[in-house]
Amino acid sequence: MNNDKKENTFSKWNFSFGNTSKSEMSGATAVLERDTFESSSMDSTVNADMQNKNDFSKNSSDKNMKHIANIINGLALHEDMESIEVLNEIGTNSSVDSIREMTARALVRKNMAESLHIVIMHEGKGINDLSTSVAMSTINELLSLQNKEIAMQVLEEAVANSEIEMIRDNARSVKALMALC
Repeated sequence: MNNDKKENTFSKWNFSFGNTSKSEMSGATAVLERDTFESSSMDSTVNADMQNKNDFSKNSSDKNMKHIANIINGLALHEDMESIEVLNEIGTNSSVDSIREMTARALVRKNMAESLHIVIMHEGKGINDLSTSVAMSTINELLSLQNKEIAMQVLEEAVANSEIEMIRDNARSVKALMALC
């Protein structure tokens, strides 16, 4: 970029400081206005930098999701109550659907009464999640269990004892599906 073009570009910036008396200078605010002018190579560099930041952010996000999936799968392998509590407190309460989905599937794969109780009997979790992807993946994981006895017991308990009608209805529907499979 030659000097003439630089001067021309910078001359189009307008700085306004409002009242510039010496006593008010410390509280003056700068307003930067830019007149319309042709796009320069500087603008394309800024756009390329923004694209690189977005790509980096996406790659970081993908890496983070892989790490989170590894943690959830690791917790699913443990048979202690602490792992169930961690999955319940952190995973099922996440604001990210994919994390809630992975967590619900991990709790079902544990195939323990305590873990199944979370995904079947709790409002807003597992089969009762407001996200259809989370609810359906939980139901699919329940249907794919080799040993369905514990899940059927928890579903029967939900139908018989839950005070919330939506939980009873969802448990009844999933129980009927599991009876067919």
